[in-house]
Amino acid sequence: MAQTPHLVSGRVTEAGTSVALSDVEVSLPELHLGTVSDSTGRFVLSVPVSGRFVVQFTRLGHESRFMLLHLGQDDPATLDVQLVRRTLELRQAEVIGTQVLAPERVDRSVVQLDPRESTRQGALSLSDAIATLPGVSQLTTGPGISKPVVRGLSGNRVQVNMLGQRFDNQQWQDEHGLGLSDLGIGSVQVIKGPAALQYGSDAVGGVVNVREEAPAPVGTRIQQARLGVFGNTGGISVSYGMRRSGERNWWRLAAGADSHGDYAEGGGQRVLNSRFAQYNAKASYGWRHGRWTHADHVHLSFSQFGFVFDTLARSQEDPRYSRSFAGPHHQVGFVMVGRENVRYGEVTKWTLNAGLNTNRRQEQEGGNTISLDMLLNSASLLAQAATRIGPGTTWTNGVALLAQDNTNFGSRIIVPDAGTLEAGLFSFIRSERERLTVEAGVRLDGRHISTRPTRQLNPPASPVAPFDRTWTTVNGSVGLAWQATEKLRFRLNASTGFRSANLAELSSNGLHEGTSRFEIGDPDLGLENVLALELGGAFTVRNWLDLDLSAYRNAFQGFIFLAPTGTEYIGFPVHRFLQQDATLQGGEAGIGVHPEVLPRWELTASYATVRGTRADGQHLPFMPADRVRTDLRYSPKDGAYLRAGVQQVLEQDRPAEFETRTPSYTLLALGAGIRIERQALTWDLAVYGNNLTDARYVDHLSRYKYLGFFDMGRNVGLSLQLTFH
Repeated sequence: MAQTPHLVSGRVTEAGTSVALSDVEVSLPELHLGTVSDSTGRFVLSVPVSGRFVVQFTRLGHESRFMLLHLGQDDPATLDVQLVRRTLELRQAEVIGTQVLAPERVDRSVVQLDPRESTRQGALSLSDAIATLPGVSQLTTGPGISKPVVRGLSGNRVQVNMLGQRFDNQQWQDEHGLGLSDLGIGSVQVIKGPAALQYGSDAVGGVVNVREEAPAPVGTRIQQARLGVFGNTGGISVSYGMRRSGERNWWRLAAGADSHGDYAEGGGQRVLNSRFAQYNAKASYGWRHGRWTHADHVHLSFSQFGFVFDTLARSQEDPRYSRSFAGPHHQVGFVMVGRENVRYGEVTKWTLNAGLNTNRRQEQEGGNTISLDMLLNSASLLAQAATRIGPGTTWTNGVALLAQDNTNFGSRIIVPDAGTLEAGLFSFIRSERERLTVEAGVRLDGRHISTRPTRQLNPPASPVAPFDRTWTTVNGSVGLAWQATEKLRFRLNASTGFRSANLAELSSNGLHEGTSRFEIGDPDLGLENVLALELGGAFTVRNWLDLDLSAYRNAFQGFIFLAPTGTEYIGFPVHRFLQQDATLQGGEAGIGVHPEVLPRWELTASYATVRGTRADGQHLPFMPADRVRTDLRYSPKDGAYLRAGVQQVLEQDRPAEFETRTPSYTLLALGAGIRIERQALTWDLAVYGNNLTDARYVDHLSRYKYLGFFDMGRNVGLSLQLTFH
């Protein structure tokens, strides 16, 4: 039976001045529903279903506000809200699994990225932008190939989710990057620490949640065109998107292209064949009818990346900003299709999400022919029921399924043809009181991998002959978020996570030119389990000082790592995958200063540290160095800013057994931007300069370090976005 829509109305003003705020985005992210306030600060929103929802209020230049709205059967709701002036980027509601939560109600450390802000600061890719967040770094193979490192963990230890499903792109290899652009993305949230309860396997280090942009406010159409220019690479980024929303349905279209030539390291030396290009297109359609909400998504992507290792053998340079991929390179294409369905019953919210993902990776390493050619197909399903069992208390039960198949078509094979099946059953309870939120749950998972005979890689007599393996494990989590006072809150979480060895760790048996190693897997590797403890807190002093602290300890049982054997095969060092207990521990600290007497100035700073050691005392590889980021921003008027940033990376003097120390370095950045609003058109223009001193440096997580190349030198550019209302 259809429900009568609920009217939610109110007025938004500025804290301290009581001035009415127009153009405030008022949204219910869970329902893909929103509107904007008018010139008097007033808004009206028609909500089609009953339930408890987080209402989000966001406006450029002001701190986001979140309110819990409980819509009953009949009563309309009136919300009068005040927003505090802030100069930094917008914050969105946080999504853990399928839950949409206010940030202060989350029991673990979650950091957010606003892609609009990272674009203004010259990020070359989504992974490059994510690496600016506290506790997050990136493992790079040049500027085009990078993957996020969360508290020292990456690859198959950090799960990536988008379009309501898990995103898998053969991330078991170091030089297989994330490969995502910021096209059509509203925010990126990084959940730090194990999250097996909500996400299952491979979430032992954290989860990267890529959230699509919200639909246009009801009754409006928005078009956006964007141009980015990157001086160092001669890069160009262009995109166009359109969004439209009605009372019952909404849709969006977006397309974009990024093209970069070779980058120049500090001092101006060109790094040959470090070029890359990406092409993306997206479409979504959603509708709301009675108790149902529904959304369909499709994402098409094609990327190309040059192989730099071949540079040493090249004798002739091509034009400085050449885009040619006639030489050695690899290319990745993927198609993702996702469907999200939610039904809101009287006491139960039913969710059914399904997704398909096909990923084709090809490598051409010389001779103008494709040598490596892998096709990975994935299908996923999530079904769950969240039932209100008391005031503020919800009990969620569900099942998650995943099926994958990897097939080789090329002449060179790294991992065998294989099929993977995963199934998980989970149950957890969440209780929200006035000042205290508690969540606890348990999950049962099973995983099966079956490899098939694959030509010369795994004949019956080889160390990695075809095999069938099954793993079963139980994981849990318990946490709380406590608002001790209006200005002080704490969070505490204890959780476990797991992953089985990936195909490379189980069944590698050959040379991978991308890593210059001969790798041998072990089909008998056991599960990698982790027990994590995290304590955090946030403190606000009279709206002018914000402090946030987090400390954590992750104890691994059976940590899987690659170790040299001391032998060689045709001149390449031989490495084997081994297991040993390990510990990672560290913390993050953040501070924000926005004095009431200087309301247009804002200073932010963050510090992150992590230490990783094996049980035998050896350091774990690819542990990021301690890092301090400081950002000073001045807004002379609404919509305009000047920015200065300094990044200080300390010496990494804890190398693993096949690594070397990495010196400290300091990077200086400057930027400025202005927003000009007209009746039907808004201009957003930003200019930036990164590494302005042209420092000659290399990060400890750069794989080019061992090829003798430095990281990117000075990069000056601009970003222009036109929004048509």
